[in-house]
Amino acid sequence: MKFMKQILYILGLAILLSGIYTSCKKDSLLAMQQNETNLLDKYVKDNNLAAYKDVSGIYFKLTAPQSADTLIRSKFKVMLQYNIFLMDSTKVFSTEDKLGHTYEEDPFYVDISTTTIDANPVQTISGMHLALKKMHIGDRAFIIIPSELAFKAVDNSLILGIPRFSTLLVYVYAKSGYDTSK
Repeated sequence: MKFMKQILYILGLAILLSGIYTSCKKDSLLAMQQNETNLLDKYVKDNNLAAYKDVSGIYFKLTAPQSADTLIRSKFKVMLQYNIFLMDSTKVFSTEDKLGHTYEEDPFYVDISTTTIDANPVQTISGMHLALKKMHIGDRAFIIIPSELAFKAVDNSLILGIPRFSTLLVYVYAKSGYDTSK
């Protein structure tokens, strides 16, 4: 019985210490968030992109607009080609192979969510949904998506290679698409 009390005491102490450690980490999370903001502000300033900021928080720049009149809306299935980078130029998602060839586009369902669709991590980036609704089929765009419209403070570094508070730089081509609600 005495041995059991000692084990419970040690477990309680471990929980207490982990709670103190976790509460101290909030400052480091705030520092990480501030660092993201500083890096984003510097990138925007260095690349003269301030004029492309949208009210939603993304930066959106059409790089090759098309004359197509099909504006992408909610409930669209869009076939995309994309390259998504972190601010340090690390490529995290792409429809290209290692040689830079794209053989197949990736389907993206605008404002549609199911377990199957959401299995694709790119599909869960809310900033992608916002940006695509500014595009027409055939458009190419450059998008900057701050972490609050991407993966937020979630640490996906082991699974996806995306650390907490990571701004995403997206080059996207909306190759084709159609309204799924019709």
